[in-house]
Amino acid sequence: MPYCAVRSTFQALTVLAVTLLAVPACDFFRELESVPEAGDDESGDGTDSYGGDIGDMAVGETEGEPCDVLDEYCSDQDTLHACDYETGEMVTYPCASWCAEGSLYNFTCTPTEDFRHACWCVNPGDIKLDTCAQLEACVIECGGEPDSPCTGECFTRTDPQTMRLLGTLYSCADRACDELCVLSPYECGSCLLAARAGLYGDCGVEREVCDADQNDEPSWP
Repeated sequence: MPYCAVRSTFQALTVLAVTLLAVPACDFFRELESVPEAGDDESGDGTDSYGGDIGDMAVGETEGEPCDVLDEYCSDQDTLHACDYETGEMVTYPCASWCAEGSLYNFTCTPTEDFRHACWCVNPGDIKLDTCAQLEACVIECGGEPDSPCTGECFTRTDPQTMRLLGTLYSCADRACDELCVLSPYECGSCLLAARAGLYGDCGVEREVCDADQNDEPSWP
């Protein structure tokens, strides 16, 4: 890979690491405060208002103590463990079900600036115009804000499969740096930078897969 390409990647990741810390909670984030309490079923048909089957949601233990925001986490790209502040219990939510309610796809489960965790829902296109690396560059150029029209447009330029490749890399980096970002917010950006570059948190495979992704569309002379 030419030096200029490597340099551009690191510059882009630096911007992303900084802007991620400034991302506010928004409509594209499905957080606990936006969904009914665990076990509520206002419709009476066994589903929650975000399209998730109530049976898919599991209540977790916090060793007898009420949960708080620091107990929240993403166990993988698609699973959110959030605190129900009224019951004091941890509840597990499938991000795919939440996003599907709005006819969206789950990009990844991710932490927010206030240490809460949420599902990042997007609307990818039907045709793959951009590769995983091109999608990443577009999101970074737009500032990385999930509710930005610019960021949303990035996802429409690729298909769900490619979107998920980048989401896998983001998920790996977020989980690798989650604890550090809580304990030392000033080091969070550097941690995310290293993880998304494949240099920290065992995210090297995810980085390589994204970089190796190719556009299947034929090139025109």
